[in-house]
Amino acid sequence: MSVVWERPEPARRHRPPLDRPAIVAAACEVADAGGLGALTLRGVAARLGVPPMRLYRHLGSHDDLLDLVADAVCGEIALPGPDVGDWRARLRAFAAATVAVARRHPWFVPLLGSRQPYGPHGLAYSEGLYAALDRPGLPLETLMHAAHAFLGYVVGQLHLELLRVPPGQDAHVPTPAQLAYLARAVGDGRHPTLARLFFEGRQLDAAEAFDAGLEIVLDGIAAKLG
Repeated sequence: MSVVWERPEPARRHRPPLDRPAIVAAACEVADAGGLGALTLRGVAARLGVPPMRLYRHLGSHDDLLDLVADAVCGEIALPGPDVGDWRARLRAFAAATVAVARRHPWFVPLLGSRQPYGPHGLAYSEGLYAALDRPGLPLETLMHAAHAFLGYVVGQLHLELLRVPPGQDAHVPTPAQLAYLARAVGDGRHPTLARLFFEGRQLDAAEAFDAGLEIVLDGIAAKLG
């Protein structure tokens, strides 16, 4: 099956006029309002004020819609240029730009981790990331492993930060009942490390946790790059 970017759009013969950019813009609005679960062809058609079957003239499936919105949001990520310092500085810039867009569109996080970046914006993102790490003599396997380690951390940390947070809150904060339960559960002597974290540690700010973890990942990549 061909990818959606290789299939031409039909001629505009109906009113109101409709094209893929309009569909994608409406789809992003639907997802921003109701999350990824609300992103259905029927929901997008309702927002556009057209019958759902109109969308099938422009899209072959719901997967096409997901691919298009994922690529559109990827296009909002401000990619750092080759003049942005060394490879660590460029990867920090990639991470910061990706996080900024994901925090605007939390529903993008599952798509970032599951949809292949075959669209124009996804390919530009991948090219920039691999180019930031590449250097003469670096084995391709090492290049791929380093890029995957970086992306795996970014996507995974965004899952922890954004997808476990109740709507309307900035972070996951245990309720008093949950805190009381945890104090009993980890304080029974069977979980000494968790007990130390619970009783002596502190709640990490999301940005602090992300940046600290990223530096650990970059240190590991540096060891492989030599």
